[in-house]
Amino acid sequence: MMNVNAVLVAITLALLTCAPRCIYSDNQRLLVNMTLVRNASALGAFCLDGSLPAYHLHRGFGGGARNWLLQFEGGGWCNSIKSCLDRANTRRGSTRYMSKWEVFSGILSNNASLNPDFYNWNRVKLRYCDGASFAGDALYKNGTSLLYFRGQKIWEAIILDLLPKGLGQARKALLSGSSAGGLSSFLHCNNFTKYLPSTASVKCLSDAGFFLDERDLSSNHTMRSFFKDVVFLHGVEKNLDENCTASSLNFPELCFFPQYALSSLHHLFSY
Repeated sequence: MMNVNAVLVAITLALLTCAPRCIYSDNQRLLVNMTLVRNASALGAFCLDGSLPAYHLHRGFGGGARNWLLQFEGGGWCNSIKSCLDRANTRRGSTRYMSKWEVFSGILSNNASLNPDFYNWNRVKLRYCDGASFAGDALYKNGTSLLYFRGQKIWEAIILDLLPKGLGQARKALLSGSSAGGLSSFLHCNNFTKYLPSTASVKCLSDAGFFLDERDLSSNHTMRSFFKDVVFLHGVEKNLDENCTASSLNFPELCFFPQYALSSLHHLFSY
């Protein structure tokens, strides 16, 4: 009985000791409010369901005040009308269903000990709501259903909204993303540099975004077939690298794979 009591006392003391630290850690989470791109409609930039695109911005300071880190949100793709209609009713296809506050952690953190390279930069999370890695430009309507495949325009609308907020005077800039967002980094790396001063140091980082055109265990090109549907449905082809599509001719969907467009990228880090 005394052993049990000793254990209970030890657990209680441990919880009392941990509690202030746990509460402190929770209170130290960096929550950043959503910014809707109000002028996006003028560009025809809408999420799948027609809602306005959005991003979250946390301002830099000190030595990082003129440095910018943009991170594409990931979340897969939709490759059919049905899957895109389903997606349009979720946070992956509409800002109406997204959390209005996002926790900035990892590379977006403002904690110098956890994120020493970028903690004081201007950090931006681009919300993903188009289903094609911010690369499509098409419209679907059949009288009852309407879908906006406007990822490319969403990308442009967000950049144009950020330029007068300081991005246009950036000294350093890093375009990043993970998974489907990592693929976005490949697709928009060259275009990103065109918006920035010629003197800016610009890099692109793709985290787990190097999707390969390889046969699966059944010897089928499953990923190629899937990406072909995405490219066709969303009208992505015209926004792919022109040098790549010119050499791919009958297979423009191949240029959605980083391995085929890689030679034209000059600012890329990938891991």
